[in-house]
Amino acid sequence: MRRPIGIAVGAVVVVSLLGGCSDHATSEARRPESPAPATTAETGTTTPGGVAPDGSASITNQRGPSAPPTQDEARAAWLEGVGLFGKGDYAGASSWLQVAAAGRPDQPYGQYLLGIALWKSGNLEGARSALERASTLDPKSLRAFVNLARVRLESGENQGALDAADSAIAIDPSSADALHQRGRALLGLGRGDDALEALTKARQADPENGSIANTLGYLLILKGRPEEALPFLEAARDKLPNVAYVRNNLGVVYERLGRKTEALLEYRAAVGAGDPDGKANASLARLEPLVHGTATAQGGPDGGEGTPVAQDVSAAETGTTH
Repeated sequence: MRRPIGIAVGAVVVVSLLGGCSDHATSEARRPESPAPATTAETGTTTPGGVAPDGSASITNQRGPSAPPTQDEARAAWLEGVGLFGKGDYAGASSWLQVAAAGRPDQPYGQYLLGIALWKSGNLEGARSALERASTLDPKSLRAFVNLARVRLESGENQGALDAADSAIAIDPSSADALHQRGRALLGLGRGDDALEALTKARQADPENGSIANTLGYLLILKGRPEEALPFLEAARDKLPNVAYVRNNLGVVYERLGRKTEALLEYRAAVGAGDPDGKANASLARLEPLVHGTATAQGGPDGGEGTPVAQDVSAAETGTTH
């Protein structure tokens, strides 16, 4: 599942949109009591339209179906969008944030936050377009390139993800997030040794990051080196105990090392954490009868029917930088 992104809400946030905030933290302030933009012809204010697949604005107001919002409308839409974003309503937030972004298309942070909201609401095409605009408007925005790499990876665009990750690394060569996405992209391109180098550097840059430890362990599983994967995946479990794919991967390693009882515990934990891809549940159903002596093997950890399946991340990849 996706981890909600905390974000400051209030009048100071409006300044970040109007003032071209890049990677600077936004000060927290209480959100003022302001009504949502009205929808009546008397007021002439903007209502958010549907989000187009490319993340472009669809504005409806009394000036016409495609008229850009006024500055006041853009400010009000920004407040509404940020408020919904902070509550985890990413679909609702994206509708308002596209109005705000249409009102100030030259502001990179508005495009960036719109991209994150679209991504979190499942609109990968729109998210990619918005994050590309954000990175073009602010070519020094580390987080824009890192999250663009994530979105491209989720879309299966491994080379594009590598390009975005490399742009992030050019901004900050020591960025663990950028190195992590570079490693994932290289892995997707089949460049396992290069991926291992990038992920090792990412781990060194941020040894407390459970997502990096999981990806590194996953790669070592693919390389047939479960003994080396074990400490990374145990560290990932300690940091991310309720993430299904982390527990599943650790179960895979335990099983490949012959520690089947411990593998069962991890598969059960993965199922309890949701197991959205069903991998842990399949391994649990296969392995449990074997451990308890009620069935014979129909495959093993090295191949054949019943092979346990490891994974880098699920569709609910959790490591968002914001």
